[in-house]
Amino acid sequence: MVRSVGLGFFYVMLVFILLNCVAGLLLMERQGDAEDDKELNKAILEMLHINKVSATHQAKPHPYMRQVYQLLDALEAQDLRNSDGTLVQSFRSVFGPDIVPLGWIWFNVTNLNPSMMGAELVLFRKTLHPRPLSVTVTLHSLTSSEGALRESAPLEERPLTLDQRPSSGYDVFDVSAILAVKPLDLVGFQLRYTDESGSLVLHEALTQSLYCLNRGSLSEPLLVLYQAQPLRL
Repeated sequence: MVRSVGLGFFYVMLVFILLNCVAGLLLMERQGDAEDDKELNKAILEMLHINKVSATHQAKPHPYMRQVYQLLDALEAQDLRNSDGTLVQSFRSVFGPDIVPLGWIWFNVTNLNPSMMGAELVLFRKTLHPRPLSVTVTLHSLTSSEGALRESAPLEERPLTLDQRPSSGYDVFDVSAILAVKPLDLVGFQLRYTDESGSLVLHEALTQSLYCLNRGSLSEPLLVLYQAQPLRL
């Protein structure tokens, strides 16, 4: 009788010990899974953070485009009935072909929407002259269509005050005439200057001195295209 009770107690203790071992193993496994999940979640969060930062940097709009979007929103808010969802495209500058001379600002427009009717060349003036000084600037263009380059007649000629910036902060040129070339693959622009005496100024050096031309910077040259006429900021 005593032996039976002793054996019964032994088996109960054995089962209890085995259950504790199993519970301990399960707890350790869960802790391991939790650590794995924690590391996985951390990796996912870091990856999302990297993607978010990268996307934000890549998608950061040109400061001039922010002004365009704000003006379009204001115009649509004023007259919702006539809002046609004005389509706007913008292109940042690229490296030009090797066969052309230096001093041109190039844009790849192979993705240009064929319904565009207006175009602006937007340049940020990084340098102001310390004294009142003006030159006459003439804007020329080179267009590439199906591999053939052709130079246009001057697109615009106007005085440029070198000690002041326009209210928008940018020198904006109407270049809508380039849209007459179809299909348009590549377009380049060159600024040529004459001083008050009519003498030609070294255009390449002056353009590099006056404007921010660094590709990849927030204030790099911009080509803006509109489905309607260009906006005047």
